[in-house]
Amino acid sequence: MVGEILGCKCDNSLPQSFGNWPWLFQMHGSKKQTCTFFDPINNSLEERTLPEFLQGKVCLGCYGEWILLADELTRECFFLSIISFSKIYIPSFPESPDFFHSVVSITSPPNTLNCIVVLVCSEKTFLLVCSPGRKRWRKVPLKYFNKNTGSLRGPSIIYNERLFVMATISVTLAIDVAPLIRGRVKMTVIDELKPCPRTYSWYTYLVECAGDLFLVLVHSYGCGQLITYVEVRRLELSCNEIHWRRVQDIGDHAFFLAGRCGRSLPANKAWGAQPNCIYVPVNYSDGVRLYKFCLDDQVLNFTFLPENNGGLDRLQWSFPTKNVPCRMQIVEEDIFNSSDVMRSKETDSTVIGKEDENEVVILRKWDELPIELVELLFPRLSLVDRLRLPSVCKGWSKASSFIQKGRVWPWLMYLPNLKYQSCKFFDPFSCKEYTLKSDVAVVARDHLVLRFSKDGWVVITEGNNRVFILNPFSAQVINLPSLPSKNYFFDGISFISQPTSPDFIIYGFFFQKYGEFVEISTWCPGEEEWTVLEFQPSIPFFPSSNNPVLFQGEFYCLGRKGELGVFNPELETWNVLCKPEPVYLTEPCYGDEYCHLLEFNGDLISVFRTDDTRRQIRVFKLNHSEMMWEKLEHLVNMTLFVDRRNSIVILSPEKKYANRIYVPRFEGGMDPKKGIFYSMEDNRYHVSTRRVAEPLTCVWIEPHLHLQN
Repeated sequence: MVGEILGCKCDNSLPQSFGNWPWLFQMHGSKKQTCTFFDPINNSLEERTLPEFLQGKVCLGCYGEWILLADELTRECFFLSIISFSKIYIPSFPESPDFFHSVVSITSPPNTLNCIVVLVCSEKTFLLVCSPGRKRWRKVPLKYFNKNTGSLRGPSIIYNERLFVMATISVTLAIDVAPLIRGRVKMTVIDELKPCPRTYSWYTYLVECAGDLFLVLVHSYGCGQLITYVEVRRLELSCNEIHWRRVQDIGDHAFFLAGRCGRSLPANKAWGAQPNCIYVPVNYSDGVRLYKFCLDDQVLNFTFLPENNGGLDRLQWSFPTKNVPCRMQIVEEDIFNSSDVMRSKETDSTVIGKEDENEVVILRKWDELPIELVELLFPRLSLVDRLRLPSVCKGWSKASSFIQKGRVWPWLMYLPNLKYQSCKFFDPFSCKEYTLKSDVAVVARDHLVLRFSKDGWVVITEGNNRVFILNPFSAQVINLPSLPSKNYFFDGISFISQPTSPDFIIYGFFFQKYGEFVEISTWCPGEEEWTVLEFQPSIPFFPSSNNPVLFQGEFYCLGRKGELGVFNPELETWNVLCKPEPVYLTEPCYGDEYCHLLEFNGDLISVFRTDDTRRQIRVFKLNHSEMMWEKLEHLVNMTLFVDRRNSIVILSPEKKYANRIYVPRFEGGMDPKKGIFYSMEDNRYHVSTRRVAEPLTCVWIEPHLHLQN
């Protein structure tokens, strides 16, 4: 039978390339009589009609070429080989719809004698166990659970003859599999998992790779489940303890996650899959995104998959079953090392002219070019090129005073893997990327978050309680005292004056229990600990993710509905203003929208944007006389730069860059990289590809470079 579904070719055969590399497939059970196949290499979708014996089935798990299927109506269960289409039956499901959303762990292929199947269902306190040839499932209660210790969370895997499963109290249970078939439980409890950084929600996946067991934590933000960070830990076994240890890489393998399951594959066999990367599909408001998180550069790439009405329900990975040649991967990065730029040796170069048969070429020294002409070049060069220019020859060093007269605009700073001890910078106007290596810049043991930038300095938090300030261009580091609590969390941070000046003060804002309590922490040079001011305002304040703005001697904080909270550092008072009226009548779902507050030429500007690329960005200016937000249709000669926490506004260096809002993304797969911006002129994002990349630990920073650095 051949038909048309979703505008795609539809028949009852497998796609031609299925089995050559990892594919995503989706069986819809009783909803549709088809199976959807996603080809992540070619970014295509194919809908295939299922044979009659597969209609109404859902896929619960995979083991090599075998997939475990269950009928939603009859509860019949069987393994199916996607190569030979042979079937091996196991007992039918019990009478409970929850088990169709269970996580399945399988010890070995179903055509072997020692195959055991374990079902783990979230919010339950027992396991279901069976094996081919048995008549029914065995229910195995876990006596570890009671009213205080929660229940099973779902992700599970069988590793070294043990079932590893997560529980709702953030512990891992290691259960011997063999005794389960007889109803016996032998269990070890791994200590409580403490994610870093502390976030509001995360998803866990268990993956076996090259003989080791890994735990992947995908941190998400708010109701939209926007990925904010990906953390990897490896199981460490010793005579005295068993625990999860954070690691920086997974070697030459790639992880493939879907649903609550994960698998690994050597990247050189994955037909273009990049090593040391994690692939996971996410259902977002603007469509299904296939994310690729690279542990080397800490960049999150995503591709919009073709539209699929089935969403992500019961999506599974299928892995290569054929021996096919590898496709060579094209290197996409073009990195310029700015450490070489700032320390290049002075050279004496020669002007080379184009040779012609009928003319004589006169060779001249570069330093013979009049200095007046050299100075004319400076305004047209990027910041790094202006630093390069005086190093061409000694005579041009006289023009060094013109460096500060050149155009300067924000760069996107982000940190790759900690082991590289370097910073990366992306210039959105010139579309160039620079790498700055430093022995000081990223010396850290734990996860780093870039939280705020000003005058070339960046405030960075490490883990949950360390704070330091870094000037990446001069390699200066100022270490601050540890925060009052091991699990402290700043909702916003800012400072007054230069960090090297004696009147420097840093302010950290922390809102507890939905804004009912406000803690503002301050630190000055010479103090041994933070000073914490506590407030219990009459009006709760729900902060946005953006940092406070120093405006007319007070710190203004933007709420998620568009209200304003004000802290006076001299009087040490906190107030929530009655005006302006909120932009939203009801509070938006947490994480559904980014709210930014900026100050420019004596005005306060607010920006409201979502991660949905189809929705418009809204910009307002505060009318001080009437204390109300006025919507702006144009930014005139301004250019805005916004990331997840920080925001900068500048006077546009050129007319073509005006009226734009740059976001912390660039087009993935492009060489050179191309910055992504939102144009207020036509109210849309300008991006020419479906592949997008975003560094997860990044901040916009205005570069302050000098020759002596």
